[in-house]
Amino acid sequence: MKHALRIVGGMLVLGTLAVFLFFWLDRTETTTDAYVTGRIHPVAPRVTGTVLALHVDDNQHVLAGQVLLELDTRDFDVRVEQARAEIARAKGQVASAEAQVAEAAAAIAAADASVRKTTLDLRRAGELVNETPRGISRQEYDAAKAAADSAVAHRASAAARKVAAMAARESAQAQVATGEAALHDAQLAYGYTKVIAPVNGYVGRRTVEVGARVNAGQTLLSIVSDDVWVVANFKETQLAGIRRGTVANMTVDALPDVRFAGRVDSISPASGSQFALLPPDNATGNFTKVVQRVPVKILFAADDLRRYRERLAPGLSTVVRIRAGGNDRP
Repeated sequence: MKHALRIVGGMLVLGTLAVFLFFWLDRTETTTDAYVTGRIHPVAPRVTGTVLALHVDDNQHVLAGQVLLELDTRDFDVRVEQARAEIARAKGQVASAEAQVAEAAAAIAAADASVRKTTLDLRRAGELVNETPRGISRQEYDAAKAAADSAVAHRASAAARKVAAMAARESAQAQVATGEAALHDAQLAYGYTKVIAPVNGYVGRRTVEVGARVNAGQTLLSIVSDDVWVVANFKETQLAGIRRGTVANMTVDALPDVRFAGRVDSISPASGSQFALLPPDNATGNFTKVVQRVPVKILFAADDLRRYRERLAPGLSTVVRIRAGGNDRP
């Protein structure tokens, strides 16, 4: 009997020791200060208009590039046509200016010929008027000189007209470029009448209906991205064995029977309090040490994320357990 009691007592001691060693060696860090999060993309039109068609409903899954809603395009059709008409008018001015440049160039050529002729006539008249006896009268010489001066003046006038015509052509070409820019802007605005999804995700917080007049930049709905993860706020005393790649086990309160696998993606570069609106200032005489919490980003395993994505809504409470220092798969 005594021998049996000794055996039982020894087993109890060994069991107690084993339990003590298990809890002493167990380096699992746990936090309930964790939640599912993701990127929420506000969707707003880039132009003002009236909603003509709405192609999505609340909580619907959409793909990047999918048309969410359409605005009435009639106002933008007018802008496009106006821009095209302005381009046509400016091109007509360019053609007119080019014709004036050509006309001025021809006038310059004619004036050059006249200048050469009158210059030669004046030279011959100068020789004749100085002969003895005179070959021509002084009056005829003065007429030749006046004709030469007039030819030079006509040459200068033609050159000035060419300069003016070239300036008008450049101005018309600039108007063509301005019109083309306006047309491009009008066509862009026309394209913006279709509001598309920026990412894959689920529609949430839809506040628009068909027929509503909406403004550029006004948030009409949000897209919750398919890519979600967990942010777990661990105490600073729990971070010693946590590093990138460390395996994590998670449970989400909304799915209590599912155990999610994940890995630590990164650790915040500052504690949560440092990102607060009013960070604490410890440079005072009455300092009380408070254990800080540091956000740790944890990614879901791809299979778990694909299987339960519809249920993993950002904001859900989560419990995270991490075996500090471990990198093996759970």
